[in-house]
Amino acid sequence: MQKTEELVLASVGNRFLAHLIDYLLINIATLLIAYLVGIPIFKLDWQYLNTHPEALSALYTQLLMVIVPTSFFYRFFQESSRYQATFGKRILKLRVVKVTGEPLSYKDAFIRNAAKELSGYFYLVYIFGLFSRFHQCLHDLAARTYVVDNV
Repeated sequence: MQKTEELVLASVGNRFLAHLIDYLLINIATLLIAYLVGIPIFKLDWQYLNTHPEALSALYTQLLMVIVPTSFFYRFFQESSRYQATFGKRILKLRVVKVTGEPLSYKDAFIRNAAKELSGYFYLVYIFGLFSRFHQCLHDLAARTYVVDNV
Protein backbone atom coordinates (compact mmCIF):
# COMPACT_ATOMS: atom_id res chain seq x y z
CA MET A 1 0.00 0.00 0.00
CA GLN A 2 1.29 3.43 -0.93
CA LYS A 3 0.84 6.41 1.32
CA THR A 4 -1.63 8.96 0.01
CA GLU A 5 1.05 11.60 -0.46
CA GLU A 6 3.06 9.18 -2.67
CA LEU A 7 0.19 8.55 -5.09
CA VAL A 8 0.50 10.04 -8.57
CA LEU A 9 -2.95 10.83 -9.91
CA ALA A 10 -3.69 9.65 -13.43
CA SER A 11 -4.57 12.26 -16.02
CA VAL A 12 -8.14 12.45 -17.23
CA GLY A 13 -6.82 11.86 -20.76
CA ASN A 14 -5.19 8.55 -19.79
CA ARG A 15 -8.30 7.55 -17.88
CA PHE A 16 -10.45 8.27 -20.93
CA LEU A 17 -8.09 6.32 -23.21
CA ALA A 18 -8.26 3.36 -20.81
CA HIS A 19 -12.05 3.69 -20.90
CA LEU A 20 -12.04 3.53 -24.71
CA ILE A 21 -9.91 0.35 -24.65
CA ASP A 22 -12.26 -1.20 -22.09
CA TYR A 23 -15.29 -0.03 -24.08
CA LEU A 24 -13.98 -1.87 -27.14
CA LEU A 25 -13.38 -5.06 -25.13
CA ILE A 26 -16.79 -4.82 -23.41
CA ASN A 27 -18.53 -4.40 -26.77
CA ILE A 28 -16.74 -7.41 -28.24
CA ALA A 29 -17.78 -9.47 -25.18
CA THR A 30 -21.33 -8.11 -25.45
CA LEU A 31 -21.61 -9.11 -29.11
CA LEU A 32 -20.33 -12.60 -28.31
CA ILE A 33 -22.71 -13.04 -25.36
CA ALA A 34 -25.63 -11.61 -27.33
CA TYR A 35 -24.93 -14.07 -30.14
CA LEU A 36 -24.66 -16.98 -27.69
CA VAL A 37 -28.00 -16.16 -26.04
CA GLY A 38 -29.74 -15.92 -29.40
CA ILE A 39 -29.98 -12.20 -30.11
CA PRO A 40 -29.78 -12.04 -33.94
CA ILE A 41 -27.11 -9.34 -34.11
CA PHE A 42 -25.31 -10.72 -37.16
CA LYS A 43 -28.49 -11.26 -39.19
CA LEU A 44 -30.22 -7.92 -38.76
CA ASP A 45 -32.64 -6.74 -41.41
CA TRP A 46 -31.99 -3.00 -41.25
CA GLN A 47 -34.77 -2.17 -43.68
CA TYR A 48 -37.26 -4.01 -41.46
CA LEU A 49 -35.90 -2.34 -38.30
CA ASN A 50 -36.17 1.09 -39.93
CA THR A 51 -39.81 0.55 -40.75
CA HIS A 52 -40.75 -1.19 -37.48
CA PRO A 53 -39.63 0.95 -34.53
CA GLU A 54 -41.04 -1.55 -32.03
CA ALA A 55 -38.62 -4.21 -33.35
CA LEU A 56 -35.71 -1.78 -33.07
CA SER A 57 -36.79 -0.92 -29.54
CA ALA A 58 -36.98 -4.61 -28.60
CA LEU A 59 -33.49 -5.23 -30.02
CA TYR A 60 -32.12 -2.22 -28.12
CA THR A 61 -33.68 -3.49 -24.87
CA GLN A 62 -32.19 -6.95 -25.39
CA LEU A 63 -28.74 -5.51 -26.02
CA LEU A 64 -28.99 -3.30 -22.93
CA MET A 65 -29.83 -6.37 -20.86
CA VAL A 66 -26.53 -7.85 -22.01
CA ILE A 67 -24.22 -4.83 -22.07
CA VAL A 68 -25.05 -3.39 -18.64
CA PRO A 69 -24.20 -6.51 -16.61
CA THR A 70 -21.25 -7.31 -18.91
CA SER A 71 -19.81 -3.84 -18.38
CA PHE A 72 -20.47 -3.87 -14.64
CA PHE A 73 -18.92 -7.28 -13.97
CA TYR A 74 -15.99 -6.65 -16.32
CA ARG A 75 -14.96 -3.65 -14.24
CA PHE A 76 -16.08 -4.95 -10.84
CA PHE A 77 -14.07 -8.17 -10.90
CA GLN A 78 -10.93 -6.60 -12.33
CA GLU A 79 -10.83 -3.53 -10.08
CA SER A 80 -11.39 -5.63 -6.96
CA SER A 81 -8.67 -8.10 -8.05
CA ARG A 82 -5.01 -8.00 -7.12
CA TYR A 83 -4.38 -5.94 -10.29
CA GLN A 84 -6.74 -3.17 -9.16
CA ALA A 85 -7.33 -2.31 -12.80
CA THR A 86 -9.24 -3.23 -15.93
CA PHE A 87 -7.31 -4.32 -19.04
CA GLY A 88 -7.44 -0.78 -20.39
CA LYS A 89 -6.01 0.64 -17.18
CA ARG A 90 -3.32 -2.07 -17.06
CA ILE A 91 -2.22 -1.23 -20.62
CA LEU A 92 -1.82 2.41 -19.55
CA LYS A 93 -0.24 1.41 -16.22
CA LEU A 94 -3.07 2.81 -14.10
CA ARG A 95 -4.87 1.33 -11.12
CA VAL A 96 -7.77 2.19 -8.82
CA VAL A 97 -7.21 2.73 -5.09
CA LYS A 98 -9.15 4.08 -2.15
CA VAL A 99 -8.35 7.68 -1.24
CA THR A 100 -6.20 6.20 1.54
CA GLY A 101 -4.06 4.37 -1.05
CA GLU A 102 -5.43 0.94 -0.11
CA PRO A 103 -6.79 -1.56 -2.66
CA LEU A 104 -10.54 -1.57 -3.28
CA SER A 105 -12.69 -3.99 -1.34
CA TYR A 106 -15.57 -5.75 -3.08
CA LYS A 107 -17.88 -3.18 -1.53
CA ASP A 108 -15.80 -0.27 -2.85
CA ALA A 109 -15.64 -1.82 -6.33
CA PHE A 110 -19.39 -2.43 -6.24
CA ILE A 111 -20.19 1.18 -5.29
CA ARG A 112 -17.73 2.60 -7.81
CA ASN A 113 -19.00 0.51 -10.69
CA ALA A 114 -22.68 0.82 -9.85
CA ALA A 115 -22.22 4.61 -9.87
CA LYS A 116 -20.26 4.34 -13.11
CA GLU A 117 -23.02 2.33 -14.78
CA LEU A 118 -25.63 4.83 -13.63
CA SER A 119 -23.67 7.85 -14.80
CA GLY A 120 -21.31 6.37 -17.35
CA TYR A 121 -23.59 6.59 -20.33
CA PHE A 122 -23.16 10.34 -20.15
CA TYR A 123 -19.58 11.31 -20.89
CA LEU A 124 -20.12 14.20 -18.51
CA VAL A 125 -18.44 12.07 -15.85
CA TYR A 126 -15.11 12.62 -17.60
CA ILE A 127 -15.75 16.32 -18.12
CA PHE A 128 -16.40 16.53 -14.38
CA GLY A 129 -13.00 14.93 -13.81
CA LEU A 130 -11.31 17.70 -15.78
CA PHE A 131 -12.37 20.24 -13.16
CA SER A 132 -11.94 18.09 -10.07
CA ARG A 133 -8.88 18.85 -7.94
CA PHE A 134 -7.95 15.16 -7.70
CA HIS A 135 -9.17 14.21 -11.22
CA GLN A 136 -12.07 12.33 -9.66
CA CYS A 137 -15.12 11.54 -11.74
CA LEU A 138 -18.56 11.11 -10.19
CA HIS A 139 -18.10 7.38 -9.61
CA ASP A 140 -14.76 8.03 -7.87
CA LEU A 141 -16.40 10.50 -5.53
CA ALA A 142 -19.21 8.03 -4.77
CA ALA A 143 -16.74 5.26 -3.85
CA ARG A 144 -14.02 7.55 -2.44
CA THR A 145 -11.41 6.33 -4.91
CA TYR A 146 -8.58 7.66 -7.07
CA VAL A 147 -7.18 6.38 -10.33
CA VAL A 148 -3.41 6.57 -10.06
CA ASP A 149 -0.34 5.87 -12.13
CA ASN A 150 1.12 2.50 -11.23
CA VAL A 151 4.57 3.62 -10.06
